[in-house]
Amino acid sequence: MPRPKYPTKEGIWSRGRRPDEGYERVRLGTPYPEAVEQFRKAVEGRKDFDPAVLFVWGTMQATAVLEILKAVEEAFGEEGQQVVRKAINRAGFEAMKGLLDNSTIPEDLGEMKRLSFAVTGINTILYASLERPWIVSEDRCEFDILWCPHQDCYTAFDCRVQRYFVEGMIQAAQEKGFGRFTAWVEELIPKGADRCHFVVKRLPEDQDRNPWHRYSDELGRKALRRIKEESRDRME
Repeated sequence: MPRPKYPTKEGIWSRGRRPDEGYERVRLGTPYPEAVEQFRKAVEGRKDFDPAVLFVWGTMQATAVLEILKAVEEAFGEEGQQVVRKAINRAGFEAMKGLLDNSTIPEDLGEMKRLSFAVTGINTILYASLERPWIVSEDRCEFDILWCPHQDCYTAFDCRVQRYFVEGMIQAAQEKGFGRFTAWVEELIPKGADRCHFVVKRLPEDQDRNPWHRYSDELGRKALRRIKEESRDRME
């Protein structure tokens, strides 16, 4: 399976424009607006600032979250896992709420188009990723991630941490009127693909637990089984 190749002209970053009708009326803002503005002022006109150091800093934070989760799982099992999961849920919720509070996505654009545009905000702003999005139908949109900050530092299994952020983001989007939806992953760069491919789909009204959350549950149980197996192997 081919790995991504760079540089590439494909996809869009946070200031890119989608060709979809109506996207010219969309304005994507950021969460933490005061902090963002202070940062922009701090680096404005500075030739000695290398944006890559933000990537280094962010990677340190991301790996710290992963190591905290692993350590708490090992020390406290399922109870500890749920404590960390809920904390990450809250962080994802606040980030998504802040993004939507500071964005304009007109309500007359239609449900799936609005949701797809909001997902572009998640991908290109909250995840600082290179996205290639498209709308399939009134109930489904898809996107490729062509570059992700985690792709060279996380394993495919480590990406389960990001699922917990997304759980909070889904909740915030629903509370902001973007309806009930789920998503799933069909390809991953850490598994050797040339992109991460996601599908986003509307949930039927009678669906109780979101499939995204259910699969997160499954991965959590798998992580705990791994810990038990590794502990048993050390004792033998």
